[in-house]
Amino acid sequence: MTRLLAPLIFVFFCLVPSAWSADSLARLVTIYRDNFGVPHIVGETEQAVFFGYGYAQAEDHLERMMLQYRDAQGRRAEVLGKAALGDRLEFNDHDYRWGGDYLQRLLRAKQDVTENKESIDPNTYQVLSAFARGVNDYISEHRSQIPAWIDSIVPEDIEALQRSDYLRFYSAHDALQKIRRQAYKFPQFGSNQWAISPFRSATGHVIHVESTHMPWDNRFQNYEAHLIVPGVLNVGGISWFGSPFLLDGFNDRITWSATWNRPNISDVYIEKINPGSRMQYLFDGTWNPIRVERETFRVKTAAGMEKITLPVYYTRHGPIVEFDPRTNTAYSIKLPNAHGVNYSTGMYLLMKARSLSEFQAALSRQLILRWNFLASDENNIFWVHNAVVARRPEGYDWTKPVPGWTSATDWGPYLPFSDNPQLLNPPTGFLQNCNNPPWLATRNSGLKPLGPTPYYLQSTSESDEGEAALNMRGERVFQALSGNTKFSFNDMRALALDTYVLPADVIVPLLDRAYSGIFSLWPARRDPRVSRALDALHSWNRRSAKDSVGFTYLYFWGVAYKDLYSATSFERFTQYSRRNIKIDSWLEQHRARRALEAALDRMQELFGSTEVPWGRVNVTMRGGAFPMGGNGSYDVLHPDSGPEQSNGKIFDNDGWGHLMIVMEGESKEIWSLLPYGESEDPASPHYNDQTKLHSRGELKQFWFSPQQIMDHTESVWGDRDRLGRLFRLRQATRRKARSGNPKEHVISSGTQKKGV
Repeated sequence: MTRLLAPLIFVFFCLVPSAWSADSLARLVTIYRDNFGVPHIVGETEQAVFFGYGYAQAEDHLERMMLQYRDAQGRRAEVLGKAALGDRLEFNDHDYRWGGDYLQRLLRAKQDVTENKESIDPNTYQVLSAFARGVNDYISEHRSQIPAWIDSIVPEDIEALQRSDYLRFYSAHDALQKIRRQAYKFPQFGSNQWAISPFRSATGHVIHVESTHMPWDNRFQNYEAHLIVPGVLNVGGISWFGSPFLLDGFNDRITWSATWNRPNISDVYIEKINPGSRMQYLFDGTWNPIRVERETFRVKTAAGMEKITLPVYYTRHGPIVEFDPRTNTAYSIKLPNAHGVNYSTGMYLLMKARSLSEFQAALSRQLILRWNFLASDENNIFWVHNAVVARRPEGYDWTKPVPGWTSATDWGPYLPFSDNPQLLNPPTGFLQNCNNPPWLATRNSGLKPLGPTPYYLQSTSESDEGEAALNMRGERVFQALSGNTKFSFNDMRALALDTYVLPADVIVPLLDRAYSGIFSLWPARRDPRVSRALDALHSWNRRSAKDSVGFTYLYFWGVAYKDLYSATSFERFTQYSRRNIKIDSWLEQHRARRALEAALDRMQELFGSTEVPWGRVNVTMRGGAFPMGGNGSYDVLHPDSGPEQSNGKIFDNDGWGHLMIVMEGESKEIWSLLPYGESEDPASPHYNDQTKLHSRGELKQFWFSPQQIMDHTESVWGDRDRLGRLFRLRQATRRKARSGNPKEHVISSGTQKKGV
């Protein structure tokens, strides 16, 4: 009897775990996990499907996502200690983070949401509420197995997270770097996107490619999912941990992707402080009081929780981020949509868009402050340099702090969405952005470097600046997509995985010249290691593949060059202007030789040999060591990089954060890869299954149709038959509609023509 009951109990608890959930939404959703652990979440309603999404994310990434919510609340110090308080505004390169809890409270990331939650779009609030209920349901079910610091969340926490990302990272970062008078460069932060029109496609179908470049262990990790409510929602793609909204994705009608751009959306105001009363600032000839609030933080210490109360200051322009008592000045920052509480609504509307016009309409609401967006459907490709930029008065340098003591520097209304640089179906048949300026979205785009205003971008441009502004990735895409070639799906896949090192086209000839002619008798030339290096470079295909010995030489040559001279000197080789480097110059050749010989010595010391395949150097450590191709130092399309270890190895934790290739059509073909897998649990097979694919240069198919999902289901949470039942019902409804009264259809059609 026991043997008979055990399998039945197993089936019940594996296939219908929602049966014991206290939340009614659990009975309306099923989570189908495919053979790579990707959740395909099928719900009877949108609320149910977002409940399932919250549950699925929590199942795979609970601690990471809960730290995200703590971050938005300004409460990370309760878990991570005083280092997370961030009471000094310092920049953490790897985490893309200015400050910590203090800055979040200063920006009122959570407080404004709590105080204005009635202003959140009601449909969006239902989504936020359902997602929060899913997360809380998982926490409740697993309370005894998870850390005690994890507590439940409310819908406002999710909106605060969306708001926090824009305010602190996208907006505050841009303002704060104006104070420091330097650009804080994000390591590998960026993305690639491109699409080709039907007439450039060998199959006649639009092909859309996206790859994000982000660290694999910070606040911008990606999570892949598929959300389905038959007839209402059918959307897949990636969210950041803790978010129910897809930044890059596709539904049954359109595909979209985002890349980092650099519009000038935020400003710094210099405030004159009253020497006789330091809590006053000058504006239009009048001393005004600085608004002061106090925030109390709980900070984890060895002795327990400590309470620290700190003041936060505001002027009419916004939060004060720095005081300078020597000059009686302060700096306040002004951010677009600083008190907005519908950041989630902007993302939700993109997911719901069923056409390019609906996608454009969603962006035109200006709830998403920046990003290059590329969107496609079955017949069209569209790109926009999306930005919310205020009109500013002339006569000021808006790349620097401006006077705050006069209304002459006040912002005007935002430029309308229609002013943002944008292109639809260009004659070239391709659109791209690999973090390049807007006028380089395609060749001969017709867009102007100084449009729509001279202060529109963070950095000033020349009026005739052209392709010289391309980075290496953009240049490689231009090189590949320009012309009249028709591209297959496999061609696009190969380009997405491309590791061609453009600077090698200058460096290899330079090294060749450096050891030829009179210098062929140079003593180092007789070193057999130099001879082997030059031979390897001559026969090298100039790709940073994991089996490439030639690239290992070039990589360590670059490291040595920076050490011997400077990073700036090396960067000449990674810019469009590298063509101007005089490879016949004695000085250039001398430097190239010194760098190669130093590189050979370093390789010999580290590896006991100078003939080292790149995959022996560049590895990902995730449940094993996996050799990787690509590299960030030469800005290849497929970069993988990380910190160098004492033994010379590079442990990748940065670079290619997600890849998606979509061929549009009635039945989309979708391939993708998440390099670190869907799970953070080392015991899960989905902790590194995609890492293995990544190491082999392979992708996985994203299962989109009901039949594909059912054919590749690995596990089920909820009613196993829900997917088939809902789609059978949907198909029956469609058949009934098609076989209905013809007169009714005529009347309906005629009514539509009249515009009713």
